[in-house]
Amino acid sequence: METATIMWIVFGVVAAILVGVLIRGWISVYNKFQYWITRAERKFADVDVIMQERLDNIHALAQIAKKYDIHEYKALKDVIEARSRWKRDADLNEKVKLASEVENTYLKLQAVFERYPNLKADQMHMSLMERASVVERRLRKARLQYNRVAQQYNERTRKFPRNVVARVYSFKELDYLEFAGQKAYEPREIFADQTPASI
Repeated sequence: METATIMWIVFGVVAAILVGVLIRGWISVYNKFQYWITRAERKFADVDVIMQERLDNIHALAQIAKKYDIHEYKALKDVIEARSRWKRDADLNEKVKLASEVENTYLKLQAVFERYPNLKADQMHMSLMERASVVERRLRKARLQYNRVAQQYNERTRKFPRNVVARVYSFKELDYLEFAGQKAYEPREIFADQTPASI
């Protein structure tokens, strides 16, 4: 065999190996993005369940306000709209935004009760407020867990070479879940020893 032919064969084998490694790496990065986005969706599903309880609580509070013939139209209208918007299908970032709106609606309704002492003294209101504090604790925990996963996913969308795969397949950064009256989530740099290197 001629030297030139042997060189072309060696070059072809090396090129095939390099292409195989690149394809395998590309697929691996893509699969890891799918893993993290699925994890974020699962964590938000926990938030979703608690937000349904929050919406039921908000609706019950609005009914108490109506019972006392107190018509804070804007606050009550916001309750109805928040409930209907929550039920429709939306992507993860839109759901995160809606969750913040639901919390704002809850705060507005609470402000209505603050202005009317007879509402606050209602036995049903007191019972709902006890339930609301339990929901609040669970929501705070679920929110933190979602935000941590969102942070891990977001870091992967920014770093080279993963950001190339993220752009090609439209893996966009996830919004953090922030609620008025609660401390904002401040992402900290995640170090290699805190998360599995293979993921």
